[in-house]
Parts: sequence; structure tokens; C-alpha cells
Amino acid sequence: MPYNRVVAFGDSFTRGDELTDCQDQIPGEINQAISFSNNTWPALVAKQLSAEYDCIAVGGKGNHWISWQVSRILHKLTDTLLIINWSWFERFDYVDIETNQWIVTHPRHDDKLNHYFYKNLDNELWNIHRNLQQIHSTICLLQQNKIDFIMTCQDVVNRSGLVHNDWQDSVNALQDQISQNIVNFYGYTFLEWSKHKSFELGPGGHPLEQAHSEAASYILDKCNKYLYNKRIE
Repeated sequence: MPYNRVVAFGDSFTRGDELTDCQDQIPGEINQAISFSNNTWPALVAKQLSAEYDCIAVGGKGNHWISWQVSRILHKLTDTLLIINWSWFERFDYVDIETNQWIVTHPRHDDKLNHYFYKNLDNELWNIHRNLQQIHSTICLLQQNKIDFIMTCQDVVNRSGLVHNDWQDSVNALQDQISQNIVNFYGYTFLEWSKHKSFELGPGGHPLEQAHSEAASYILDKCNKYLYNKRIE
């Protein structure tokens, strides 16, 4: 049986910011997926599979939020392919207990909390370990529930030379497991591949229509056996 539905998860690159059919995200409402483009590569993959397309992606979000969104709809998934595009590891998501809203810290956010966090708490080792754990737990959850997925990552999963010896074994174990499930673009992330191919980027740094069209073709070709033979009977 073919996929009836494709659902994509991610941040602004998955939502399709700066593509012509994607409305601007409303400032101050980052917890709401206001709209999404139907010209992103996940949307184009869904079109080629003759499947419905839905997108749960908000600009600026991090990987804890993305993982949470995946787990929220797990019970609703039947004959569905998930496309999960993980964000940058430096982003840190948490829930504000007073508002029950997800908040994202980011180095470019101009407030005291973010300044304190990135000056006193943030470090590359912690970032890579916590993100790898989050990604790994999501992979396990999907595999245990027999849900098909394609994953990419905006950040580099394997970072040789970064990890202190005390952490090397635990990070290596996570990297080895996760790398088998991450699709890259000839060794590049989607953004870096778009730059490498000299595809046009918007003023905000997002790849535009040509990059997404070429990326969809690449994904369909790379995952052809998986997409067309695993589920189509």
C-alpha cells in the first residue's frame, strides 16, 4: 500500500521561508505554524508520491521541540511517511511553566536570559550530546512503532576532534547509530549543498525554489528503493 500522507517537521527551512507561496511568519507568534510552502523539497516529494502533505515547522525552533511534535502525533500516523529535518544544535528549547509555551534560546536573541545562557551554560560538547540523544530517542520511537521516515540535519552529526576523551565513547555510540538514518546531500547539509551548487538564496539565507526542486529530485533518487519498494505492494 502506498503512503497516503507525508508529514514534515522542522524549522524555517522546512516551513519554506522566503519561498513565494509562504507567508511571512508573524513576529512574536513563533509557536504557531502560520503557513507553509508547497514548494519545499518535502512537499515536492509528497507530490511525486501522490500523497497528502502536511507540515509542522516553525522558524527558529530547535530539536527538542521538533522531537516533541513528532511524538505528539504518533498515534495518528497510518500509512504515513515522516520527513524530519533536524535544526542546529546550538538552539535550546524549553517550556515556560507560567505560559506553557515553548521558548527557544538563540545566540542572536537580544535579551538577558539568552546572553546569560550562551555566556555561562552553553558549550559545544553539551550541545552535540543532548541533540544526539534527542535524535536517537526519536529514531527508536519511530522504529519501535514501525513508522517510516526520512531524516536530514542542518547541523553536522559527526564532529571529529570536538569531543573530550571522557565523552568520546558515549558520543561515538550515538553518532554511529544516528548516521545510518541521516540523509545528506553528497556529504553536505541542505543549506551547504545549496551554497555549493550556487543555488539562489533569499535575503534571510534560505534556499529558494530551484534548490528545493533539485533537493526533491535528489531525495527521490537516493531513497527510491526505500520509497517505492518498501511500502508499495
